[in-house]
Amino acid sequence: MKDNNHKIKSILKQVMIFNDFYEEVIQSSIVKNQNTAVSKLEFKLLHTVYRHESLMISEVSEILNISLPNCSRYVKTAIEDGYLKKQIDLEDKRIYYISLTEKGKNIVESTLSNFSDDMSQQLLDLDFKTLEKLDQTFSNLNNLLSETMLSSGNTRHN
Repeated sequence: MKDNNHKIKSILKQVMIFNDFYEEVIQSSIVKNQNTAVSKLEFKLLHTVYRHESLMISEVSEILNISLPNCSRYVKTAIEDGYLKKQIDLEDKRIYYISLTEKGKNIVESTLSNFSDDMSQQLLDLDFKTLEKLDQTFSNLNNLLSETMLSSGNTRHN
């Protein structure tokens, strides 16, 4: 059990290091995507909605770990800027879902494309066997985390 805890901490440390690297590259991609005037947090909002297609504001708030009032403000601004649209629930008119407009989708996809280009450049020097291992490792990590989140009832964070 002690070995497991030590290994888990080691894995989490590596994930956090990767996340920091990811954040730096994605921020660089946002800056390169000069035709957009979105901040890092606004991109996170748009990217979260992009991954899920449609969410309630409370779900976005939970996923991004920001207060509901702040999240509502960010969503309102993104709607006003034409990045998001809201759709009222047909059964309960008090509930509405947000989704990306074409403009919002274009921002996310062009930023992710820049990110992909930047990361590809970084990985070009790796041999095919190393790339295969890296691909398999990320696939395994994503699958294991998805299974863990499903079994704990936490399914909105993918």
